[in-house]
Amino acid sequence: MPLHHLASSLVAALGALGLAALAAGPGACASTGGCQRNSECAQGYCVQGQCHQDCVVDLDCKYGEVCNKPISRCDPAGSAGSAGTDGGGGSGASSGAGGSGATGGSGATGGSGATGGTGATGGTGATGGTGATGGTGATGGTGATGGSGGAPAKKVELDRCKSDSDCQSGLVCRPYGKGQPKRCLRTCSSVGSTTATCPAGGRCELVNGTTYCSRSDVGKTCAAATDCQFACLTAQKYCTSKCNSGADCPNGYGCEPVGSPAQNVCVKLDAPCGPGNTSACIAAAACDQSATLVVSGCTMACNSAADCPQRAAGLSPWTCNGICRRPADVFGPLQGGSTPAQYACNGSGQVVNVCNDAQHMNFTSFTIPNPPSVSCSATITTDGVSGDACVDSCRYQGGCASGFSCVGVGSVGGNRIGLCLPATGSGEVGSSCSTDSQCVFGYCNRTAGKCSRDCSRDGLCPTGSTCTATGGPAIEGQPFKRCQ
Repeated sequence: MPLHHLASSLVAALGALGLAALAAGPGACASTGGCQRNSECAQGYCVQGQCHQDCVVDLDCKYGEVCNKPISRCDPAGSAGSAGTDGGGGSGASSGAGGSGATGGSGATGGSGATGGTGATGGTGATGGTGATGGTGATGGTGATGGSGGAPAKKVELDRCKSDSDCQSGLVCRPYGKGQPKRCLRTCSSVGSTTATCPAGGRCELVNGTTYCSRSDVGKTCAAATDCQFACLTAQKYCTSKCNSGADCPNGYGCEPVGSPAQNVCVKLDAPCGPGNTSACIAAAACDQSATLVVSGCTMACNSAADCPQRAAGLSPWTCNGICRRPADVFGPLQGGSTPAQYACNGSGQVVNVCNDAQHMNFTSFTIPNPPSVSCSATITTDGVSGDACVDSCRYQGGCASGFSCVGVGSVGGNRIGLCLPATGSGEVGSSCSTDSQCVFGYCNRTAGKCSRDCSRDGLCPTGSTCTATGGPAIEGQPFKRCQ
């Protein structure tokens, strides 16, 4: 790949965008009818003569509360009958499935796994917090009518399913992305949202008439809008989605108005460019050839740094001076997953990689390879060793580009950070694995040899596993947890 040291100005220009139709989804829970007792409410519980419904799942409640699902009420965590998914087991799952929906017994809290290490320093980090698998919290007793067992338990969020009737109330059975198996997923109302409305790794999208939390496909290769959950940037050939700021997009993507009428969508900046080679950029002149870069990269116009790509907390941020500028420790734009990583000399004669986030690793061995020998007089970059690949850091809100999951197993300056790990396999939580790429959620607990899921942000785990804190440094101000 040629090296570029030429500076240039940015001419504002926008590419064409094929847009999918938008629609609003269901609103928040509301009061439902008059009553004197809970049993008179079709859904919810009775308060001062009116039926109320606080929640469908735990995340509908305030921090420190969980959803008492049989009566759709937010109760303090640990209270009798409250559902126990967030934070590793809670007080046992409530029944709701049997006969009259009587609350089942409180399941025993699962034992936590042994505390894992914090991961090696250096921006990318080796595995952190991969302690041995802890015991799984026992499920609560099933509600019964007249002593007979109730119907089979409904599936929880992220469980595989065949139809809506398989899932708990408030969830729908839909594909977890184009061409992916169906899972029980929550509905939502704000298309493009990556906030607490959706679990980590998901986005609120309108797909085939239902607005629900689908797996993000930003960055997936496409030729038309029908290839994507939301839309396809047809000139650049990748899927995009709506955004409010760069924090709603994966690292390496900024948030910029595109199309006519213009809409804010995630725009890919982790792509090389140069004189006569700007096809990867959203605008023909949006190629940053600053002297600080070893390899030129796409950029975009911005009003503030909030429009630009967001690295993990603790790493130097992008800045905005009318266009998005990479931090001083970043020398190139190669996207996460690019292999082999490539190297060259910076202006000070130091050998550096030209990855979008300045980080690299071997995804299979989970180690950080040494850089190759590089001649500073070379006019092209030098490939790293076999298996050496670029890796992006991430924040839970924006997550990672299509094919990757944000997992908190990196370390920088003693703090835990998320890394975008390959999530291209079919291994469900609890399946055997040796690499992250074998797992649906991009996380292999190598100590236990089992697929897992980083549940730190949302507390969600498929049936048969519990969201368990593993110890070690916190991430984004909260304990690191995984499904086990």
